[in-house]
Amino acid sequence: MPFTVTYILFILILFQLLFLSLFLFIQKQKNTGNTILGFFFLCICFNLLDVFFLDTGLYFIYPKLAGWGSCLPLLFGPLLYFYTKAVVDKSFRLTVNTFWHFLPFIIFFAGTEVYYLSRSRDMQEGILHNLYNHHVPGAVSIVTTVIFIQFILYAVFSLRLVSSYKRSAQQLFSNPKSTDVSWLYSTLIFFILIMVITALNGLLAQTSWAKYYLFAFNLVILAVLIFVIQVLMRALRQSYFFFFDEQRISARRINTNKTGVSEAEKQEKEKIIQAVLRFMQSDKPYLEPELSLDQLAARLSLKPRVLSQAINDIRQQNFFDFINRYRVEEASRLLINPADKKITVLEVLYQAGFNSKSSFNTLFKRYTGLTPTEFRQKQID
Repeated sequence: MPFTVTYILFILILFQLLFLSLFLFIQKQKNTGNTILGFFFLCICFNLLDVFFLDTGLYFIYPKLAGWGSCLPLLFGPLLYFYTKAVVDKSFRLTVNTFWHFLPFIIFFAGTEVYYLSRSRDMQEGILHNLYNHHVPGAVSIVTTVIFIQFILYAVFSLRLVSSYKRSAQQLFSNPKSTDVSWLYSTLIFFILIMVITALNGLLAQTSWAKYYLFAFNLVILAVLIFVIQVLMRALRQSYFFFFDEQRISARRINTNKTGVSEAEKQEKEKIIQAVLRFMQSDKPYLEPELSLDQLAARLSLKPRVLSQAINDIRQQNFFDFINRYRVEEASRLLINPADKKITVLEVLYQAGFNSKSSFNTLFKRYTGLTPTEFRQKQID
């Protein structure tokens, strides 16, 4: 076997994907999301292994072993979608009702295997030579197109789940960590781009630009390798990386659709908001980093839905913005006129109710237009 850059990348990515899958499977704290994500990476690993065996010529020695991994991409979309559901909904479990999502893979896998294995050795070798030289039969092109469309649809559904969770979480939680799913959003976008580039590269192989196919293929493998290494590094540095706290993944939908509100209802909501504002001024609950809508509603002897609707309708804010604006105002006060003149920005963020420097800087700039350091410097000048 020639020692090329492509083979080196193949071996590295296969090892990393297998390691990451096993890492997810053997975690002591079992959850549905980890299991699904482990199978997702394992399917990518086996699909690339199938390509690797074809590229190295192993299948030409044992042609009957070929093709078993060609339909695995049909599992990529459903697995990524179910992983997203497991992240945003702690009650999600794989059931019999979810089985139909895997039917396309079962049907295509059974059909292609029966067709391929029923051919003579000479015909099998002919099919393999065509695939090796990127002479793709019409049937294979159809399957490839179905796989691409299916994945994109599942990816779009996954992105909608993330957006929906973000909106719901901002009605329930004040801690930025509980509403931050940017890493999940980035992961979905990354794999969408990988699938699009792979599909375009497959088309490239059928044109006069086919000489660039290998270069583009190596870039895709390298990108996936870097992504997997990054995930592993974060997981090893942060033991909780693959786990999601109960509060974070239990965001429930609160109906905030505005309908006709009577004057009496508006006045009632105004009274609720005045009581909330007095409580915020006297007890300063926003200084608690993990303050949630349920907790604040309980202290005010209100139903969470009632409190949320009052904040939405009267203050024109969601719960997340309502609480964090108080925190930013508190931080601004501490930066302008601190009791301790030597107080640091880090100390300010903790005293104001934040527990993350990055989220503090982001929200402070969102609400004031300046970073905490710029804000402090402006007061001095």
